[in-house]
Amino acid sequence: MKVRDFFSFINEYAPFDRCGDFDNCGLNVGDMDEEVTAVCLCLDITNNVIDEAIKHGANLIISHHPVIFNALKELHPGEPVYRLIENHISAICAHTNADITENGVTDLMIELLDFEKSNTVLEPVFPDGKGYGKVCELPIPTTARALAESCKDVFGCTVVRFIDTEKPISRVGLCSGAGANNLKRALALGCDALITGDVKHDIWIDAQNCGFCMIDAGHFHTENILCDHLLGILCRKFPGMEIFKAENSADPCSYVL
Repeated sequence: MKVRDFFSFINEYAPFDRCGDFDNCGLNVGDMDEEVTAVCLCLDITNNVIDEAIKHGANLIISHHPVIFNALKELHPGEPVYRLIENHISAICAHTNADITENGVTDLMIELLDFEKSNTVLEPVFPDGKGYGKVCELPIPTTARALAESCKDVFGCTVVRFIDTEKPISRVGLCSGAGANNLKRALALGCDALITGDVKHDIWIDAQNCGFCMIDAGHFHTENILCDHLLGILCRKFPGMEIFKAENSADPCSYVL
């Protein structure tokens, strides 16, 4: 198998031309014609992940976050991109295309929370209505605290921050990663809560003033779930290839509780 075989399969799952115009999806580093020895999956291509890939003899890393996001004007030894090139490791990154696609990150969130599937998009960005996030109807209303506790459980969070409200929650918006800017859209769509990550202070204040249940389940925890999904579909497609999720694909933060 070559790098292009994995690129093509991921392109079928989450087409690379269906990504944000700010994004850098696709082959960030490497050679499409390189024979693949083993595949490492991760959320972020860190030095620790690269060390693990080298240890296992993997020369292809597939990540969610691009290892090259902003333009690079220089490279230095010890930096991830330099080390990928130095060790002949290719990097394929499936970012916003994997957020938008069917059975993408938001749909995985919905599945883990045991919500009913939804076709209502929170933030449409394409002419056909596809975009970021979904809106789900709950068959039985719940509370803000119960919903936050469910997020902590299913996403494996160390902590979950949330706005506690007395209002019953029956309509929920979900957007993986940094989706808190969708607060106004969630309100306009009649949502009682929004589950996302990376919520800024001013958005907490806006949510509190609206009596709205904002839930921050973490950027890492709402997106790392993609790695397990990719592991499953890639192992089924390429049964003879060593494919593994990096143990170092981990929350970079430590917490004082």
